[in-house]
Amino acid sequence: MKIFSNIKLVFLLCLTLCIGVLTSCNDDDDDDITNNGQVSLLSFGPTGAKHGDTISFIGYNLNKVDAIELPNATVTKDQFVSQTSDLIEIIIPTTATAGNVVLKVSGSEDVVSKTVLSFEVPVTIATVTSQAKPGTNITITGNYLNWVEGVMFGTDPDTVTAFVSQTMTELVVTVPMDAKTGTLTFFTGGTEPLAIETENELMVTLPTMSGFAPNPVELGTNLTISGTDLDLVQGVMFKGVTDTVSEFVSKSADQLVVTVPTEAGKGTITLVTYSGVEIESETIMQIAGDLPELAALPYVLFDDARGSGWGNYSWGGAIVWNSTERVRQGTYAAKKTYDGSYDAIRLHSDTGVSTSNYTELTFSVYGDAGTDGKTMNIVINEAYSAPYTFKIVEGEWTTYNMKLSDLGKPASITDIMFQSAGWAGVVHYDHIGLK
Repeated sequence: MKIFSNIKLVFLLCLTLCIGVLTSCNDDDDDDITNNGQVSLLSFGPTGAKHGDTISFIGYNLNKVDAIELPNATVTKDQFVSQTSDLIEIIIPTTATAGNVVLKVSGSEDVVSKTVLSFEVPVTIATVTSQAKPGTNITITGNYLNWVEGVMFGTDPDTVTAFVSQTMTELVVTVPMDAKTGTLTFFTGGTEPLAIETENELMVTLPTMSGFAPNPVELGTNLTISGTDLDLVQGVMFKGVTDTVSEFVSKSADQLVVTVPTEAGKGTITLVTYSGVEIESETIMQIAGDLPELAALPYVLFDDARGSGWGNYSWGGAIVWNSTERVRQGTYAAKKTYDGSYDAIRLHSDTGVSTSNYTELTFSVYGDAGTDGKTMNIVINEAYSAPYTFKIVEGEWTTYNMKLSDLGKPASITDIMFQSAGWAGVVHYDHIGLK
């Protein structure tokens, strides 16, 4: 347990604290108070006394005091260590807390101190609940826990100061909804306030996701997420959606129902807790009507990135190899802006690849506005005089599977390009390879 002393400028409680303006007091005033028999409290101390120590009360006519009330403790006349007209000594009860002191006088008004009595308190923490769910209670045991004024969870600056219950030996606190796994720090009162940090962390429960249905799901319809502790979820993140969805159709510990935004795209979904922790699904959410998954490429020319050993030999208009604007599968596609100069997106390898184990060239193409029906040339191994052609389809992904036997039966491929037939426009490419 780490203990830090927040030493404030605490001076001795003024043993010469007087009632009224000190500069106006004189012997006649003292005689008046003594002669009229009025009980008067001038001071008490010493400052920094601990429970079990002796503390003194100084004043006039204190022999008439029947009891002294401290917060949460009363010391009766028969329990006084000593009592005279100008001095009472008592032992501080272990249950006493900080606050004003009240002198009880029979047949007369109580005398209430103008100064708060406080102590130096050795607060100790013995045990703390090891794991808890946000919104539930944890129990701390120890000694002088009634002097704890606040609890900090982890590094959250918002200290909890309202407790479920608090006694000298037990403190019950509700775990904040935004709490994260971490140590607890207890802030105490007294004349020398302390900050006590636990050695062990409180493990804060997080939600888990076991699955969701339906999958594929139609945009704008409900998705049901199954798991545990889903009532801790503040929001759900969908691919393609900027804002976190925080309004639910229903929410319970084991089921969460949320409406899929109309702009959501295929991909994983992510749960976000009140503390900001993110839990990502292992399964990809498919969108109803989306194109089916393409089989993995036996040999990659481009799939999220150029294949190993294949360089960018493109020319003409701009090319982006990691475009997220139009993606057929995976994370990135290649975007080519043709400028009308018979330019090309081109892949080249000095070592190339033998075609002995492959029979087809496969690739997916998406044509932007104005490209529908345009002719695209495929040039293999720089055979410009005998290109192979296909037509661009605008506004949708089209997958082409071309037999190598129809492409001149090359024994190996070291160079492949997609060259426009002298027209301008934007075309996206994805999942290029041999199979």
